[in-house]
Amino acid sequence: MKLFGLSAFAVVSLVSSLVAAPVGAQTAIQAGEWETTEKTTMEGVQPMPPSSKKVCLKADEAQLERLLFPTPDEIKQHGCKYEPGAKKAGMLAATLTCPPNDQVPGVTARAEITYTQTSYQGVGQLEAADKSGTTVKGKSELSGKRIGDCPK
Repeated sequence: MKLFGLSAFAVVSLVSSLVAAPVGAQTAIQAGEWETTEKTTMEGVQPMPPSSKKVCLKADEAQLERLLFPTPDEIKQHGCKYEPGAKKAGMLAATLTCPPNDQVPGVTARAEITYTQTSYQGVGQLEAADKSGTTVKGKSELSGKRIGDCPK
C-alpha cells in the first residue's frame, strides 16, 4: 500500500502540476501572475503537505483550465479523457480520467470550482486505481488568486 500511495501521490502531482483544457471549453480569467494552492488528502496515505506555486498566464492562455488541468497534448499523450461539466456562470465542473500504466495508477479527478476573473476556490475528488484493482480515494482543496502582473 505504501508503494501505491507514492504512485497515487505521483498521479496527483501530475494532474495538479500539468496545465488547459480542450479548445472551446475555456473559462476566461484575468491574465497575470497567479498563486495557486492545493491541499490533498488520500485515504490510507500519509498526509501530503499543502503545495503552492506561482504561474504566469499570458493573455492568450488566461483560462481557469490552464491552472487546473493538463494541456490537450498532455491529455492525449497519457491516454486521458477530459469531460467538461454543465456550464454555469462563475462555476467550472469537469472530469479528467487517465488509465493506469506501469509507472502510475489510473486516476479519475472531478473538480467543482467557483471563480471570478481574479480568484477561484473549490474541491477536487480523486480516485486512483492500480492495475491490480487497489483503489484509493482522496480530496483536494483548490484555490488561487491573481497576485499581479507577470514578472518581467
